[in-house]
Amino acid sequence: MKQSEQHIINSLLEKHSLGILTPEERVLLEKWYADFPQQGKVWADAAEKTAMKDALKGEIFDVIAAEEVDSVKSPLRRIWWQAAAVIAALAVISLLYSRREPAYELVTAAAGKGIVRLQLPDQSEIWLEPGTVVRYQKDFGKRNRAIELRDGMAFFEVKQQTDYPFIVSVPGGIQAKVLGTGFTVRKYAQSENVAIMVSSGAVQVTDSAGMSSILKAGQQLHYQLTDHIATRTEGDVEDWRDGNLAISDASFQEVARILENRYGLQVTFNAANVASYCFTLRINKQDTAADVLEMLKDISGLEYTFTGNKVIIH
Repeated sequence: MKQSEQHIINSLLEKHSLGILTPEERVLLEKWYADFPQQGKVWADAAEKTAMKDALKGEIFDVIAAEEVDSVKSPLRRIWWQAAAVIAALAVISLLYSRREPAYELVTAAAGKGIVRLQLPDQSEIWLEPGTVVRYQKDFGKRNRAIELRDGMAFFEVKQQTDYPFIVSVPGGIQAKVLGTGFTVRKYAQSENVAIMVSSGAVQVTDSAGMSSILKAGQQLHYQLTDHIATRTEGDVEDWRDGNLAISDASFQEVARILENRYGLQVTFNAANVASYCFTLRINKQDTAADVLEMLKDISGLEYTFTGNKVIIH
């Protein structure tokens, strides 16, 4: 049951307990009771389901019905029974939905270990940049095809399916929705920037403020979460899966993240000192960490110390 539907049922239960339920609302509540889940792992066994259903019915209907007939009860006692019925009903509902919390598959691509290729249960494929974290339900494809990009960058090659759209969400309320296409989503935990780059097909992008935009092949959307500004650009979308990576107007935090995950480094810097820097550069697959650091120095003048796997930006 959706959260909005659960809220309606809770409201009807409370109105029933207070004796202000209309005949139409009673029919709706009784239908909900009759339509208790028949499938899924809600109940441990049939006996538990029957016992819980009977308990709910006893508290909601039998107790309140008896209270309606017995008009000699004191107001205080009547209120107590009403409250008890509502509390019992809500406790059962809370138990029901807590037990139905879906199980998730969490996938992390290790930093410094190369790009990870993953096939989802619906035969769609994902390529994960090192350090990237994604999460999806273990029954992916049976009820929905929703996946969360929690941190990093991933390319999605989506298998076309009409039953459920393929939805990628990132922290901050941005969603990319497709039926079948190839596209990249980038959102680093250290950054407030989201990038969506479409290689083929089309993607519908929405945000928590109601913004909606359609991106087609060769189009990119860069979204700033703090001020809800979206910028669309067009041009060739480079396939970073071959090891080459082009970045545009990236903060130093984003570049540091790439250094850490692409090369397995530990990068230390003063955030205030680098806050004003923005980088546009191309990292080729044969470039070493030292090569990239020299590029950053040439662009910005930033000095660095590179020892072992540790980098300190001065």
